[in-house]
Amino acid sequence: LAHTLATEHGMNEKNFLRTVTDYNAAVREDITFDPTIKDGKKTEGLPLNKHNWATRLDSPPYEAFGVTCGITFTFGGLRIIPTGEVLDEDLEPIPGLFAAGELVGGVFYHNYPGGTGLMNGAVFGKIAGANAANSHKP
Repeated sequence: LAHTLATEHGMNEKNFLRTVTDYNAAVREDITFDPTIKDGKKTEGLPLNKHNWATRLDSPPYEAFGVTCGITFTFGGLRIIPTGEVLDEDLEPIPGLFAAGELVGGVFYHNYPGGTGLMNGAVFGKIAGANAANSHKP
């Protein structure tokens, strides 16, 4: 099974088996699994521990699928002014350069309200887009 999963998903079989073995060994068996609450059934001793709903991967059926990561936005980015123009190191607008969305920094700090990542891009995209279009009229 491990060979099939590793091959189908382009993973290193040895690393895959070690990861599953390490995970299974780290699952706390003295805590009862309860999917209806944050049950505290966790792993211990892994570089990144699971804090709830940890169950061993040792009983079929199994289902596997690839997972990738994505970034909604960063907490850093380009400094802009309200028109969407990007500022240089001297805090002067760079002619003809506008930015919006995940490229812009300073909109959120430490955390953000859910759903606002897309709203940030939509609002500042409209502002920056309109100003960019107006700045290049003949």
